Amino acid sequence: MLRHLWKALDFKMSEVFQVDLFIGLAGGGFALFLALEHPNLLLGAVSVSAGLVGVIIGAVVAGVSVQAAFFDQAFLRKLRAINRDPVRYVAPFLFTATLGIFAMLGLLCMAAMTPSINPIILAIVGSLTALLTFWTIASLLPCLSVLVQFIWLKVDALDVPDDIATRGTVARLGQPGAR
Repeated sequence: MLRHLWKALDFKMSEVFQVDLFIGLAGGGFALFLALEHPNLLLGAVSVSAGLVGVIIGAVVAGVSVQAAFFDQAFLRKLRAINRDPVRYVAPFLFTATLGIFAMLGLLCMAAMTPSINPIILAIVGSLTALLTFWTIASLLPCLSVLVQFIWLKVDALDVPDDIATRGTVARLGQPGAR
């Protein structure tokens, strides 16, 4: 069931190792410090983080929905004609939503923790959750970049006739033996 999502999220390593990942790693490192030195501060940030990630997940799902609405048949034919996969334009949004879901799972675990929990457990769960939370927030930057690319592609597509892929098909349909 999830194989379609994982296939859509099949990024090149160069697409994963961007600034948003490094912001996530910095957030995870900071959470590790807080878990070991100031656990109250780390646990106090859970509710704010959950709210931010929830808003981001909602915005990303809405953004994908709006973007998918622009994938009408004429535009999909134009994408096919230039060998572009339409999933390419929604994949960063799907990635951000997936990161956000895993961040929320970690935040749920952290919400059940108290400052008296074993510091090693808090450090592991807190730093991984912070990595995912910060990465989710920062991954909005690549999403915005892809959105700009998509808008320019839609503008460029205005100059291409809507029946680009059907012209050859229509001509062949009139020939004997064609289906």
